[in-house]
Amino acid sequence: MRCSERGFALMITLWVLVLLSVMAMNFSFFTRYGSAGTRNFKEETAAYYAALSAYEEAVGYLLSDEDLAVDFLDSEGRFWTDINRPSISGAKTYGDTEVKINITDEESRLNINILNEQALRNLFAFAGIPDDDIAGLADSVSDWKDPDDLHRLSGAETDYYESLEAAYRAKNGPLNSLEELLLIKGFKPEYLYGDDKITPTYPMITTCGAALNINTAPEKVLEFLGLNKAVIENIMKQRTKEAGGFRMTPHGDAGTGIPLAVASTNFRIEVTADVPGGTQVIKITSVVRRVSGAKGLELKTVYWREVIESRRA
Repeated sequence: MRCSERGFALMITLWVLVLLSVMAMNFSFFTRYGSAGTRNFKEETAAYYAALSAYEEAVGYLLSDEDLAVDFLDSEGRFWTDINRPSISGAKTYGDTEVKINITDEESRLNINILNEQALRNLFAFAGIPDDDIAGLADSVSDWKDPDDLHRLSGAETDYYESLEAAYRAKNGPLNSLEELLLIKGFKPEYLYGDDKITPTYPMITTCGAALNINTAPEKVLEFLGLNKAVIENIMKQRTKEAGGFRMTPHGDAGTGIPLAVASTNFRIEVTADVPGGTQVIKITSVVRRVSGAKGLELKTVYWREVIESRRA
């Protein structure tokens, strides 16, 4: 065989070896990729159904309330429906999946949809929002909620919002989520979430509920209501599994427009589920309203959100 022919054969052989190597590497990559995808799907499925099981446990807990006259927090801040049914908030295991259940009372917060204008001003002042912004914020929030297009002195209606570059209309109705506040004239993110100078209003307010439960409200909310310090201390002392919550409401609504109560009908259920060592985390958040139906207590879903998070993110 001539040298040129031998060299050509060698080149062909090397190219074949290179091609085979590339094919082998691709096969190995896609095999690993497929295995990882299968594992992730398995973990996601296991976590999702564990989260649903935990959610149903929370639903069952709310529906099995034996004493609708009171709902309270214990000394560790966990929610109880009644003194005979211990809180189920906390961590537990469903099969190989770890879950966390947290039930909180939406009526532990001030419903911004029914706060009157003076209460809005007081809330913003309590949070430390600059005085120059308070009147405008209160007027703009009130204009956003009311059904007409007549703006208050420092407020804003549809004509203002339609003049913006990204135009939209005023809601002219109750807020559906707290994030909606960021659409309102003058409402800055720090007024909702707080910063080094401003106390966040987010933990103090909600968009549902007809009353405020003094047995679950944070001390800051009770302070905002203007309740006497001794009254607040007495309320906090009743937040134990032995006492079972305060069963009398202080007089009036503390000037907020929101009546005070010792039991609730609106609740937030938060469930997190993940497989130990896995990459997928499932989070379910729901707001439910407890009502009396033809067959007893029922829950109506007000808000629902599912999120799949990756630990590698």
